Amino acid sequence: MGEHPHREFACLLDTAGRGGGGGIALRGPRDLNRLAFGCRVRADEDFSATLWTLSTGSVLVARLRTSGITAERDGGAARDHYGQYLQLSLVIDGRVALAQGGARSVAASGQAFAVCLDSPFRSVLSRGEACAVDVLHLYVSMGALTAWGLEPAAAGGQVWALSGAAVSALLFARDLACGATSPAHLGIAARIDEIVFRSAVVALLERDLAGAAIEISTEDMLRRRAIDVIDRGFTDPATNPDAVARRLHVSRRTLFRAFELQGLSVAGLIRTRRLVAAATALSESSRSIREIAETCGFRTADQLSRAFRAEYGVPPAAYRTARRADTLTARCARQPFVHTTRTAF
Repeated sequence: MGEHPHREFACLLDTAGRGGGGGIALRGPRDLNRLAFGCRVRADEDFSATLWTLSTGSVLVARLRTSGITAERDGGAARDHYGQYLQLSLVIDGRVALAQGGARSVAASGQAFAVCLDSPFRSVLSRGEACAVDVLHLYVSMGALTAWGLEPAAAGGQVWALSGAAVSALLFARDLACGATSPAHLGIAARIDEIVFRSAVVALLERDLAGAAIEISTEDMLRRRAIDVIDRGFTDPATNPDAVARRLHVSRRTLFRAFELQGLSVAGLIRTRRLVAAATALSESSRSIREIAETCGFRTADQLSRAFRAEYGVPPAAYRTARRADTLTARCARQPFVHTTRTAF
């Protein structure tokens, strides 16, 4: 496979569901191409797999049990929206040989690895003595991780061991995707996105802490507190940089400087959080655009439409139509896979 596959159907990772059920059964070359996620994918044996997916809002969770496959992105690949995200993975069974940025390593069961999707990489998933390779992937915004004081780009191509607590936190995301546990039953449905995001943060922190103790600066702590305020309050139109600064009892200048050190914008993070929520709502509900605007922190439907067009290049109504068309095509191609998520994965 020397070129990017022609997609007859939407990439299954672009049409993520709410999780649960028996997953999507995949078999043969056409289904293999539907796994292409900003890269080329080829089978190293007769291809068969099962895929479970879940969108929590800002994180896409995917569990893949598969025969041996190789995923590769070369330096000539066109820029796409996948490059905004870090793929953080946990090997449940089998092994993964990884190469990126000059680093070459092998991840075994219980170990984590990371891939920067905006850079060339090669990952080989092999079964070894297992019946199938079983890997959990979390796709997390590079910007959000950077705001936490992490260096997600430095994790690309790296493999590291995880503590039992970190593994358990990531396996919670797996159980959500596979329907083995229910956030509604646990009484934490409103905090699922925060919990899954922080499980990724913990896993990355363990990589950083493996070498040496890291001092958390005042600016790092301020950014983390600000992100908490944004995550909890973005649905309120009154949440803006000034409101965040007041809530944290710091000056606007101090808040801005903490984010500028990482090349980030407070207003930009608030806007992105609202747009992600709006895009998910457009894909997953039949509510009017006005209702979605009101529940995602926009004062008017026009304000949402302007911001949405600026970010995604299309108005909300056109985005909803396109996502429904993708879902229908995927549904006709295989078993039902109803709920979709934004294309910014």
